[in-house]
Amino acid sequence: MAIQMILCVETNKKADTDSIYILAAIRHWYTLNNQIKISKIYMNTKSRYDSKDVRREIAKKTKDFVFGKTKVLYCIDTDYYEKNADHAKELKAISHYCEENHYDLIWFCHDVEEVFLGKKISDSQKVREAELFKSKDKIAEVGEESLSCNIIHMHRSNILNILDQYLPRK
Repeated sequence: MAIQMILCVETNKKADTDSIYILAAIRHWYTLNNQIKISKIYMNTKSRYDSKDVRREIAKKTKDFVFGKTKVLYCIDTDYYEKNADHAKELKAISHYCEENHYDLIWFCHDVEEVFLGKKISDSQKVREAELFKSKDKIAEVGEESLSCNIIHMHRSNILNILDQYLPRK
């Protein structure tokens, strides 16, 4: 049976940086075929996780995919949840929203660049760094253990744990 995975990402369509890292991980660890469709929804910021626009896009992409099941995956940076009460509150709200709607939450502690590059990147350098990551195939340097965590921890993510539920490993 076919599957559509809708990736709800924090980035905007112009920059599309988060998707570069996420898709690199998918291509590196999983076998893709014509039974797997990956769609993206650009939230522009994670605070728009439950906006009408995002909900409408999810509903449209789900309705339009008639060949199998659709899974919605929210791809969210934790930011400094452990030091900032607002970040912690937002992360908890997004987690609750995902649970309520039977969506999966992929988290990156503290952000996607920190997980895949091992360091914090300034906003002005994010597009450049993502392009370098892709062009130099730096996904091969990222340890599987960094992407297979069950507990939120610095420089870690649960992305492979979530994707393992839906995609066949290489």
